[in-house]
Amino acid sequence: MIKELVSELDTDTLMVLVNYIYFKGKWKISFDPQDTFESDFYLDEKRSVKVPMMKMKLLTARHFRDEELSCSVVELKYTGNASALLILPDQGRMQQVEDSLQPETLRKWRKTLIPSKIEELNLPKFSISSDYRLEDDVLPEMGIRKVFTEQADLSGITEAKQLSVSQVVHKAVLDVSETGTEAAAATGVIGGIRKAILPALSFNRSFLLVIYHTSSKSILFMAKVNNPK
Repeated sequence: MIKELVSELDTDTLMVLVNYIYFKGKWKISFDPQDTFESDFYLDEKRSVKVPMMKMKLLTARHFRDEELSCSVVELKYTGNASALLILPDQGRMQQVEDSLQPETLRKWRKTLIPSKIEELNLPKFSISSDYRLEDDVLPEMGIRKVFTEQADLSGITEAKQLSVSQVVHKAVLDVSETGTEAAAATGVIGGIRKAILPALSFNRSFLLVIYHTSSKSILFMAKVNNPK
């Protein structure tokens, strides 16, 4: 699924280190493909694209409405030891939610989620991929700088002298469909009882997706979906 992660190597390259993770999640309760319909996904206030929208009615899942950050959070479980958090900011509040997306925020959401019955959940079916060069901005901002310079010390893994890291490439693929997810996605659970029924929740605009290992609480994948196409 990850193709051409490294496409070109020059004559100065001495080694390539590759780390990968593959996740294939199966919904506990699959969406019915016959219920999938074409719908608008809003890129902004003026533009939209047509996408296949999956639908599940009378879904019971853990839900939390964060009034402070103006977003709705739904936890959808996979079979096995993984769950997904779907985070839908109110219109115009994506940046506010992104800026607040710290470990303590995720912990708060997980602790305050309560079983809720949702009248209808709509989630786009999509397959997207993105790749990033991390050596210019991301890693230096995290304090990782020396390894890219002449001061780099990689003697712990090689005897070669004057060796430094020239580039770091990250690529991720998400494939979300009715029956399950490859690389990353979401899940629906039916069960539990709650008196109040929440209105329909439609992920028809930019949203965030966090997939985590339920035992260790480690984040496996994190994504922002701006355009399912």
